[in-house]
Amino acid sequence: MDGQEPIMIFGRVTRSDGAPVPGAALTLCDLSGDQLDRAAADEGGHFQLVPPTGGTYLVICASSTHQPHASLVAVADRPLRHDVGLSGGGASLGGTVGVRHGAGTNGASEAGNVRGWDDVVLTLTDVRGAVVAVTRSGSDGGYRFSDLTEGTYTLTAAAPRLAPVAETVRVPGEGHVTHDVALATRTQLSGTVRSAGAGRPVAEALATLVSEDGHVVGSRVTGEDGSFRFDDVAHGVYTITASGYAPVASEIEIGPGHPSDVVLSLVPPAVDGAPSRPAAPPGGDGAAAGNGDGATGGRHVHHLDTDDVAGTPRTDSQAGGEPR
Repeated sequence: MDGQEPIMIFGRVTRSDGAPVPGAALTLCDLSGDQLDRAAADEGGHFQLVPPTGGTYLVICASSTHQPHASLVAVADRPLRHDVGLSGGGASLGGTVGVRHGAGTNGASEAGNVRGWDDVVLTLTDVRGAVVAVTRSGSDGGYRFSDLTEGTYTLTAAAPRLAPVAETVRVPGEGHVTHDVALATRTQLSGTVRSAGAGRPVAEALATLVSEDGHVVGSRVTGEDGSFRFDDVAHGVYTITASGYAPVASEIEIGPGHPSDVVLSLVPPAVDGAPSRPAAPPGGDGAAAGNGDGATGGRHVHHLDTDDVAGTPRTDSQAGGEPR
């Protein structure tokens, strides 16, 4: 009939935030799966498809950056508007996760300066704290998140024997963001407290590790062989000290009819209310046994000398060694 509007399906392809998806491919099929028409969304996301007659058709929309979408559309004898909303995003995030080359200092990663670490769990959360996606790094430390919408995310990486790291990542509307993650490496520190004179191991001495800014990282009470151990210590500069028993006092009377000997009981130091001793058996040098992981720096043995059990702590530097 002259003057009658042509039959067509028109509309707009958008992302979940309402932004257009230019270049999205739209296909019109009948219910038997035969293709009837094709179109591509313009810069504003607009499209139109022309069916041969009225009826029910299948409209398929696909994009390289979003999840595909399909819907049934019933067309009569006039133009029909049918907007398509695609889920997923137009951007991807990926890179390498691992440990930094050379001396380990924690902080923001530098491109090309991270040695890949496999099987690291990476979690991406949005500004509301909701988990958007979870993945694991490959054998080369590579990871990738796809179909991300524009926004700011928190990327968390965690792996055994390595301290977890959380970083903020800004993802644009589309394209790929490369973001390498350097995990904070940690080391096991072990050593022995010995007397400076005879070189004998000092049992039940208190070894204390203090960070460069003056905070006490931890304390350990030495075992029978004088050994102590600190697990999971972050790389950095520390001061380590050793001290013996606290002094005790007892009033005695000396003279006829009174005992000529006395027993003084020294109370060993305690950590959190109870002595803390190394869990591992002693090694050949008197230090706690157990090797650190090669990637985390291994075990470091540091001997502390003291003039006597209740004497003043004496470090290697005071004994002629190199300062720690």
